[in-house]
Amino acid sequence: MSAKTGAEAESTLLKELVSSKLRYIAPGHVPQTSPHNLHLPSLTEFGDERILPLHPINPIPNISELSHLDDHVQLHTHGFTAIHHTTPLHAPPHNPDSFKDPELLKQYIAPDTVDLMKKVTGCKSVIIESFLLRASVWTEIDSLATHGNNATDGTSASASASASDLETSFPQFIGFNPNHGAASPASKIHLDYSATGARTHIRHYHPGIAGAAAGIIRHEDALRRAGRDYLGDAYRDSGGPRWALYSVWRPLRTVTRDPLVVLGCGTVGGRDCVPVDVRTPYLGTGLEGTYLAEGLVARYSEAHKWYWIEEQKPEEVLVLRFFDSDAEAEGRVASGGAFHSSVEVPGTQDEPARESLEVRCLCIW
Repeated sequence: MSAKTGAEAESTLLKELVSSKLRYIAPGHVPQTSPHNLHLPSLTEFGDERILPLHPINPIPNISELSHLDDHVQLHTHGFTAIHHTTPLHAPPHNPDSFKDPELLKQYIAPDTVDLMKKVTGCKSVIIESFLLRASVWTEIDSLATHGNNATDGTSASASASASDLETSFPQFIGFNPNHGAASPASKIHLDYSATGARTHIRHYHPGIAGAAAGIIRHEDALRRAGRDYLGDAYRDSGGPRWALYSVWRPLRTVTRDPLVVLGCGTVGGRDCVPVDVRTPYLGTGLEGTYLAEGLVARYSEAHKWYWIEEQKPEEVLVLRFFDSDAEAEGRVASGGAFHSSVEVPGTQDEPARESLEVRCLCIW
């Protein structure tokens, strides 16, 4: 029997891969801003549905092995990476529910994430800005919409105040308010921040992050006042500090439904990116109402390559890049950020809701 050609081998591989539904913005369609806080446009706006193969990235290396693996997904090549990493909460007497306790997250996960991100990125400082808990099945309007609007629902004043503190403190705890429950999976392809959105974010998200990013903001604002653009090479050549926004994403239990899939940033073109506004509440500022933070959604391209960790375990961490000023200076599409989405894998609809924790952070070099 003759050996398979390269095209035939690739075709066989694609047939063996798990495929799933991914939701894009249709060509020519302009999505409308959601009226709900922290929500992407409605699912009906994502009318271009594609059944696409998911490329597994197992096995997952530990941190010490990461930089020596040329064939593994890396932040600088893919916009994300995957690492085998345990934390103190993975050992007895703790259990998966320990990751839902804000005090334990502050005590153990915050410093552990700082150490992890310094090792992975080589940055000098890491500022933890929020913890985001997802632990319900998908719904169009979930608890994100109530974040910052602490309705008491008959709760005691002290319990209500405690829930409100979780939402206005720094870091913020999103999806932890006992009155509203955890968030649901984000089943729309998106990147949380465009370059404009990243800059809006560090200025308005919370006084805690604005204070940590004060040097960045001062430098960029000075360039703008001097008539220079603070984007790209002008910023790099002016001596501005490199900064980046990341998400450290892990499941609390082995994922059996709604896994997170990530798009390799090197397969994304500029025409694939569609800006959208996301209403975001002012928290910790004393200001009422919301501001608009710009994110990105995607149009389909045949070049796109999607990755996932099949049956992802709690010790298997995805580090997603949202924005990187160095990647922006290099002219990378979407500042090197990684589009991502939860997906519905056929035959898993009766499995328990996925539980996951996302730790968002600002890194400065």
